[in-house]
Amino acid sequence: MSPSQHVMCFLKELKDEKGIFQAFIEILKKEENALVEGKIEAIDFLASDKSRLIEELIQFDEHRTDYLKKQGLNLEKNSIDAWLMGLIEQHSDLLEVKNLWNELLDLARIAQQLNHSNGLMISTQLQHNQRAFAALHCAAGNVSLYGPKGQTYI
Repeated sequence: MSPSQHVMCFLKELKDEKGIFQAFIEILKKEENALVEGKIEAIDFLASDKSRLIEELIQFDEHRTDYLKKQGLNLEKNSIDAWLMGLIEQHSDLLEVKNLWNELLDLARIAQQLNHSNGLMISTQLQHNQRAFAALHCAAGNVSLYGPKGQTYI
């Protein structure tokens, strides 16, 4: 396979990865809405799709990492940016590769922010549930429970 064919395969993988990232972000947005609306069963339903998309993203990451290492890159942003600029200088029609790369970086940031936000909402809900359970537990006059290391909880 010629170097230009390798780059075209890389471009196709970036396009495919972008589609998976967009689907993943949609799942995270649905998860966010379910958390806000208190629809716990919807979160369970979304979990399998979320897991499947994460697996696909991991595979794309592994393929991309292998390809970039074969190009002699050290996988740092500056190194990848310089390599992409070199591609564009050699083949001006490859500007799409750099644009796709930047779009992927943006999508990754959005996914990270949504996932962090959803995690905070889940943590807050868990704390609320634990406090409610503790109040019910105390109201019933029950003895404290102990964790596996002997610490009291609830």
